[in-house]
This record gives sequence, structure tokens and C-alpha cells, in this order.
Amino acid sequence: MLDNQLPLPIHQIDDDSLDNFFVGGNSLLLASLLKNLEKTEQQFFYLWGTRSCGKSHLLKAISNRVLTEGRPAIYVPLSKSRYFSPAVLENLERQDAVCLDDLQAVVGQPEWEIAIFDLFNRIKEGGRTLLLISALQSPHALPVELPDLASRLMWGEIYQLHELNDEQKIRALQQDARRRGIELPDETASFLLKRLKRDMKTLFEALLRLDKASLQAQRKLTIPFVKETLGL
Repeated sequence: MLDNQLPLPIHQIDDDSLDNFFVGGNSLLLASLLKNLEKTEQQFFYLWGTRSCGKSHLLKAISNRVLTEGRPAIYVPLSKSRYFSPAVLENLERQDAVCLDDLQAVVGQPEWEIAIFDLFNRIKEGGRTLLLISALQSPHALPVELPDLASRLMWGEIYQLHELNDEQKIRALQQDARRRGIELPDETASFLLKRLKRDMKTLFEALLRLDKASLQAQRKLTIPFVKETLGL
């Protein structure tokens, strides 16, 4: 760990929202989350899936939703745990929502495993906080060393996030484009899928660049304009 650790990973409200989360095959998960945002009956959710399948987006979207309602929430990117210590988890049972992203980044580190185990217990005792955890692997496959934490990860609802197929990726890009006030034709969206990495993070970042460039140049998102802007 670094000597100059941050006491808290600051998460400010950003563009990740439930409105721009493309549901795809994850409708049951989203329905349960929305239900428990209104009234917390199920406190624990474990989400797993491949990189860029939407886990981080969804966790930040939940945190953003709670924050915009004026309630306390925190998103903790465990992939950046080198910048802060397990002490960041202290008193989080006072939050309405706690989102721990990329659990696999701290698995095998005793201090972190104990801190997360203790957080589970405090949240269970408090009875009010929604705890969302994401990881690349299912709780069965995650190499957790602390048996008590392994059992806690089985509490609540467990969902595998399904990666979008090509058609769904195009629809997701077009949905985000409309939200930005621009039109993304089918042929342009298909071109992006053929010429860029196919993960949604890369595709959304490209769309953001195109949005800014089209606004500045006052041009539509044609394939020639995309080639010129992205250097394809």
C-alpha cells in the first residue's frame, strides 16, 4: 500500500445512470434492484460477469440514484484499493447504499477480507443498507480465503450480468446517442462495432468523442465523419 493513502474514495455523481443502462438480459436483476431501492427488503446483491459487461456502470448508477434523492450512498472501486486502506469501510452501515466494485482486486488480502466480513455483519444488524458487490467470478469460484466471508457472499441475491450481443450493443449505442441529442444510424453503429474493440467501455468512449466532434463541426455521424474523427 502507498504511504499517502486517501481516507475515502470520493465518488461524485456522473453520467452513469439507470436511464442509460441498457437492460438486455438483465431485466430480473434491474427489477429487483429498483424494488429494493424503494423499500429495502433484500439487503445483499452479488453481481458477477466478464469485464465491460456493465457491472461498474450499474453500481455507479445505483449510487447516483440514491445520491440524487438526497440520501447517503458510496461507490468504492476496489480496483484502486492501493490508494486507500480497509478503514474506508468503517461506518458504511450508515449509508443507504454501499457499492463495492471489483471484489476480486482485494480477495486474498486478510485485512480487506476481514473488513468486508465485518461490514456484512454491521449492515445485517442495521437492517437498512443496500449492499451491492461486483466481481469477475461467481461467489463459488472466487478464491476467498476467509470462510466466514465466503459464506456471507452467498447471502442475498446473486446475478450473472449477461454481455450484450451485437444487436443489443447497437441499440445501447443508439440509446445513448439519443440521450445526447444526436442520431446514430444503424450503418454507422455497425461500422463502430467492426472497427473498434467490441467492449462497451470502448464503444461509449468513442461515442463521447464523436458527440463532441459533431457538435463542434455541426456534422452528422456518417461513416466518413467517424473515420476522420477516430482515425479509422
